[in-house]
Amino acid sequence: MNATTALRGAGQRLWLDTISRHLLESGTLQRYINQYGVTGVTSNPTILRRQIADTDQYDDTLIPSLHEGSADPEQIVYKLAVADAQRAADLLRPTWDATYQLDGWVSIEVPPALAYRAAATIESGLHLHAQADRPNVFIKVPATQPGLVAIEELITVGVPINATLIFDHLQQRRVEDSYIRGLERRRRDGLTLRVASVASVFVSRWGQATIPYLPTTWQNRVGLAMAREIQDEHWRTLASRRWALLASSGANPQQLVWASTSAKDPALSPIYYAERLPLAGTISTMPETALLALGRSYGTATTGPDTASANATANALADCGIDQHDFATALQQQGVRTFAVDWARLLESVHTKAATSATPTRRSGAA
Repeated sequence: MNATTALRGAGQRLWLDTISRHLLESGTLQRYINQYGVTGVTSNPTILRRQIADTDQYDDTLIPSLHEGSADPEQIVYKLAVADAQRAADLLRPTWDATYQLDGWVSIEVPPALAYRAAATIESGLHLHAQADRPNVFIKVPATQPGLVAIEELITVGVPINATLIFDHLQQRRVEDSYIRGLERRRRDGLTLRVASVASVFVSRWGQATIPYLPTTWQNRVGLAMAREIQDEHWRTLASRRWALLASSGANPQQLVWASTSAKDPALSPIYYAERLPLAGTISTMPETALLALGRSYGTATTGPDTASANATANALADCGIDQHDFATALQQQGVRTFAVDWARLLESVHTKAATSATPTRRSGAA
């Protein structure tokens, strides 16, 4: 039994953390669905930059659109990204139908420059939701304080949300509370509570960030400990009377997605995190390299650290002078900055492609 089969057999679902025209047109995504049981696709500004700016696979559409002058670079990028999301969503629609909307999702993210602007995030989320025009597309919103406001509002009006850039259980609690408040408002208005949401927890970024502060014994264990703490917090929410009232009216729980699962430490196996994350009904989204490595690996699924081990790791952080929640906030802010830089690089690349290319009209005129 390979590792992908073992993880799925233990109750964990596998999503692919990338999307591109090549994956869609070559049939590779369909093959991953068939061969590895992939049931969802995620993306982010860094992935879009790598696919659109760093390759030429979109140039045949991108460059003519730029020369038409009908849209700015950001609008054109989203046109390309939404088209990919729609095609992936169509491939995954049978899964979405078969699982009664619990799985078979594709995600597309609001511009990272809006991470600290609630009203603009809401407007962008509504626009992207309408533009995607697929019931199984999540709008990704960062879990910043303004993002939490946007998440509640978007859930209230029925937009499915993937809350992203979550690093510890306090951030997850706030995200889940925003989701619940949105559902409670819908319940008061007599609306259906079948508005889906997932929470994307960034795991591996804890590793490299904390290595300088920790003895060898505790290195590369922090992200897994945070994942366990978050899952325990999630279970406490689901056991609450507040959630029971919503569940009795048809609401589904917000699902946990383990994101940023590629090992950042070159000394680690590329599947170090993917094969150790908590299971029990969670989702693991991973880059193509990790998925393929899992497909080649054989073994049994593990549940990662137990609660006691996670608590010991958290205590080790404190003993080394690290405030877990302050560090999580710093990681979230760094994540926003990284996505913003990659987004800016993407848009600059689009400008460059336009400037260094010639339209067919210009070529004929020159001749």
